[in-house]
Amino acid sequence: MTRQCLAADNRPFSLSSFFTRADTLLPGLPVRYYCYDAPSPFCLALIDLAVLAAKLQNGAERQILLGLLSEREKALFATYTYSKRQGEWLGGRLACKYATLSLHGRVSAPEAAGFAAISILPAKTGRPELIHHGDHEPGPCISISHSSGYAVAMAARAPQCGIDIQKISKKIIQVQSRFAAAGELDCLRRGAQGLGETERLTLLWSAKEALKKALLHDQPAVFHGLSLHSLHRDHFFSLRLNYPGGGAQPARITAAQLDHFMLAFYPGQEHHA
Repeated sequence: MTRQCLAADNRPFSLSSFFTRADTLLPGLPVRYYCYDAPSPFCLALIDLAVLAAKLQNGAERQILLGLLSEREKALFATYTYSKRQGEWLGGRLACKYATLSLHGRVSAPEAAGFAAISILPAKTGRPELIHHGDHEPGPCISISHSSGYAVAMAARAPQCGIDIQKISKKIIQVQSRFAAAGELDCLRRGAQGLGETERLTLLWSAKEALKKALLHDQPAVFHGLSLHSLHRDHFFSLRLNYPGGGAQPARITAAQLDHFMLAFYPGQEHHA
C-alpha cells in the first residue's frame, strides 16, 4: 500500500488527481482509490454511478456485478425497484468492498469470491455494517456516501470512521442556518480563503456529516453538538470539530474540493495526509 503525495499549492484537485490509482471491476468500469498506510491505515474508493448504471443494463454484465454480492446482499438488492436506488446502493457496496479488500492487501485483481465473502448490511441505526464471512480477523470500520453520480466508501483500521461526498450547489445557502453558526462562518472565511460562499458551506456540511457518521450515527438530530473549532489548509483542508463526548480534544476531519464536489473523511485517528 502506498502513500500518495499531491501538489503542495492551493489549486483545486480533480477527482482523478486525488484518486490517482484505479483497478477494473469490469471492462470499462474502473474503481478509483486512494490508500494511506501509516500510522493509521485507511483506503478510500470511488465508483462512477453513470458507468455502473450502463453496465447494469447489460444482462451478462449485470450478472457478473451481482456475483460480487453475498446471498443476503442479493436479496436486499432485489427489494429496490428504482434503477437510481439500485445503482447508488450497489456502487456504495462495491466501492466499500474494494476499499476493505485493499486495506487487507487482498486485491491484486477483483475476484468474485473475495467480494462475495463480504456482506455490507444495514445495522439497526441504518449505518452500513461489515460482515466478513469465514474470517476471524477483525474487520475494519467502514463508511459509505454518494452524491450526484458518484459513490465513495472508506475502510479504516480504527474504531470509527466516516466519509461524505457532496455536490457543490447553491441550494446549501438556503439551509445554512440549520448547521452553520456565525462564529463558524467567520472561521470559514479566514481559513478557506479563495473559496466562495457555496464552497465554504459545503465544506462545513461535508465535514460535519463525515464526523456524524463516525461518532454520532445513532443521534436523530442533524448535527447537534458539532461545532467548528479551527480550520487550516495545507495539501488538504484540515477542520477541527468539537463534538459531544470529545471534551477538549476536537476531532480532525480532512477535506478537499474535487471538481464540483467536496469530499471529507475522518479516519478515526490522527493522520497527516
